Amino acid sequence: MRAARVDLSTFDGQLLDGLEFCRKVYDLFDQTRRQAEGIAKLRLRSTKSEKRLLEELIPLARFVQARYREGRRIKVRWFSGSQPYDAILWSSGGLVKHGMARRRQLVEVTTSVHPNDYLDRQLFHAKGMSWGVKRIWRNQKTKEIVSEPYVYRNDERSVDLANQILGRLKDKSAKRYPSGTVLIVNCDSDGLLLEDEWDKAIEMVRDAQQHLAFREVFLVETSRGYSATLWGPARQRRSQ
Repeated sequence: MRAARVDLSTFDGQLLDGLEFCRKVYDLFDQTRRQAEGIAKLRLRSTKSEKRLLEELIPLARFVQARYREGRRIKVRWFSGSQPYDAILWSSGGLVKHGMARRRQLVEVTTSVHPNDYLDRQLFHAKGMSWGVKRIWRNQKTKEIVSEPYVYRNDERSVDLANQILGRLKDKSAKRYPSGTVLIVNCDSDGLLLEDEWDKAIEMVRDAQQHLAFREVFLVETSRGYSATLWGPARQRRSQ
């Protein structure tokens, strides 16, 4: 039986069980991909629907999956508006009863991506290939996108990703969020990122200590399934 059609209104302001929320998010992705020009829509993120799906809903679903467990049931209410958070999570169960998880959490979702990412995606869509974000630009005369090969050296890919993430953390920390807000960072890496390169980048971010404005920061690379959690000072003191 075909899944019921879903769109952003399926989630906007609706209180959903966490696993049901995840299922519907993935249904929306599959549904979009099956549409005429669906792959192009996902790749170019040309409308609000694809942008919200890839940059907010899927990272939020990955966070919910990482936290939903025995002793902790989660309900999700996502919002599409301009409020100072993207979702509210309500948890119940033994972990909440014993103070190991909060009953209510505000969640903000953001994306860490190279500034040239949009050019890379546009060129790949138009030509079927791109050499990546490090040496790509738009010719001001012809308006065509130009891409040249680039060779990464040593741990350069990890350093680039760490700096990307730290830049988003700095920008987000400069804003005022309600106390206890969880920040989810959708880490959009350039090209093939190996697990040890991801681990090295996360180590650099931890050492920089720029996540302390938030109680919790959940870093996720959705295309490869990598994730990591950074704890703010309040949680660190509590666990000591």
